Amino acid sequence: MPSEAMNKIITMPLKDEAFQDLERMIVNGELAPGQWVSETDLIEASGHTRAPVRSAIQRLADEGLLRIVARRGAQVCPIDHTEQFRSLELRRVVERLVARSAAERATDAQRRELSEIADGFRAVGTTGDQAAMTELDARCFALLITAADNKFAARSLTSVKGLSRRFWVLNQERHGDIHQMFNAHAAVADAVSKGNGDAAAIAVDSLIDYVEEFTLRVIGFRSSKA
Repeated sequence: MPSEAMNKIITMPLKDEAFQDLERMIVNGELAPGQWVSETDLIEASGHTRAPVRSAIQRLADEGLLRIVARRGAQVCPIDHTEQFRSLELRRVVERLVARSAAERATDAQRRELSEIADGFRAVGTTGDQAAMTELDARCFALLITAADNKFAARSLTSVKGLSRRFWVLNQERHGDIHQMFNAHAAVADAVSKGNGDAAAIAVDSLIDYVEEFTLRVIGFRSSKA
């Protein structure tokens, strides 16, 4: 069928598939914080061949999810609360820029897709489906980065996005308000889809405010807002 042929044509490179699969395993805790893994372990876990896995390992190291140790292999980076707060400092500034830029530069097709994503966040918010949330978050992030058209901002955000996602996924069941997180993401996507840069920046601030409060709860600090 033509649609099947088209799907084959647009399939992502194997190295990107391997990275995406291994990143998902780390973010979801299938590869646990602190766990030591070899290249062979990651080949077996992901089902990919050596070359794309080797490329993925380097990218995961660049993004702070793996630590490569000569003659020993690699370690899934442990959770570091200080790094989480530092990443939020960066995210607040750069995500605000990306949201404003995306609101200004997005194409009509991208705005329609962001509006659909906002609806998707609100829909899964009624079910609390974390897996759906993770997929929507990844889709929204990629679209905002593309629409913003700023490779420097993209590099900065990509360097911390995996760490932030993992921190949420591994702690949300005990400490998170998944409905608030859904709604915060929906507000960003919705504002960008409408071309409202000011509202998009405010929505990003609200999102990061919530994630900061969530992080404080994870480490045992009870804020005055609680």
